[in-house]
Amino acid sequence: MIWRKNGAPKCPRCGGKMTAFTEAENVDGVKRVRYVLRCKSCGYRNVLQDITLRKSPQGVSVSIMRHRF
Repeated sequence: MIWRKNGAPKCPRCGGKMTAFTEAENVDGVKRVRYVLRCKSCGYRNVLQDITLRKSPQGVSVSIMRHRF
């Protein structure tokens, strides 16, 4: 991933500007949050980080998975 001088990442496919956003979903008591970069021009997506939260009788389990870009 190439970063522009103004700090915005550059798309590896088309060279367009990528924007950052989050996705969240809750399935069967497990919440998953993803931090994603997406190109406005071609739709290319790159997941930066996945965070998974699981509730159990002992407490809350947090799992963080970082992706290389």
